Amino acid sequence: MPEATRPAFINCARCGAEKRVGPRGPIPTYCSAECRSAVQHQRIKQDGRYAEELQRARQRTVEQRAASARPCPYCDAPMSHPRRKQCGAPECKRRFTNDRAREFQRRYKEVHGNYYSRLYDRGKKRQYSITCAQCGREATVTKASSRYCSHQCFYDGRYGEDRPRENTREAAKLRRHAQAAARLEKAANGVSGKGVWTNGRCSHCGTEFTRHSFGTPATHCSAACRRSDRLLLRRALQHDLDAGRVSRIAIYQRDDWTCHICGDPVDRDAVVPDLAAPVLDHVVPLARGGSHHEANLRTAHFYCNSVKRDLVDGWSALAG
Repeated sequence: MPEATRPAFINCARCGAEKRVGPRGPIPTYCSAECRSAVQHQRIKQDGRYAEELQRARQRTVEQRAASARPCPYCDAPMSHPRRKQCGAPECKRRFTNDRAREFQRRYKEVHGNYYSRLYDRGKKRQYSITCAQCGREATVTKASSRYCSHQCFYDGRYGEDRPRENTREAAKLRRHAQAAARLEKAANGVSGKGVWTNGRCSHCGTEFTRHSFGTPATHCSAACRRSDRLLLRRALQHDLDAGRVSRIAIYQRDDWTCHICGDPVDRDAVVPDLAAPVLDHVVPLARGGSHHEANLRTAHFYCNSVKRDLVDGWSALAG
């Protein structure tokens, strides 16, 4: 009788995946142990063995809980779990926690001689009886070198009884008001002890400000305005041109807030990138050798200045 041919591959009877067959041993039916276990579990469920075993396990659990049931030591409620110390009610939990803490403190005191809650208690300070050097009455203090019974007697004995009471809330409030008035006066005068107080109008945006600066008086209300003016100055210096510090507000007021390119008024409250926002325009652009001085600067719309670019004649730029 001819010998059966051993296949090189088989298809899993459950998922259909292809599996290589080894040279020896029985020919497998499934591709893995997972597929084999899944098929066996399905057979157990189909023939009813799984449901029977599950019912028996549940019955054993009920019997074990009934055998180990005991009452709660605090409220006599039944407890089925063998490891429960109390039934779980809030009052029973509180009483159980207190009993456990008291038992811990008792065992800790037997070993260390004092309770654990007294571990970080400070020792009582030694007390001394003195006669106050200011008012003459007997007092108890905690420092052997003390000569006065209170802070009031200490200040009266050291500075005199007629001194002004500087440690009151009213005096502190008056001092703060006096300091604020002094700062305002220094700002109005423009000079202070350690710096300069400036009360004026920002040369970039025109906002009124009061600032304290070291060295020279402040000319801008904020670092953003100062940075914007410095960018224009830096651009002029990069072209090796003659440049100086200018005031935007002064130029806007000189030109009556009117664009020199189109002749329409600019919006005073608008800021870039609003098309109607006021900006400074170089009549002779910096790229063509113009200077960064008030004589070469005019008021213009942000839109008109953008269209003009580096041309000298602004009207031809708008017409084109």
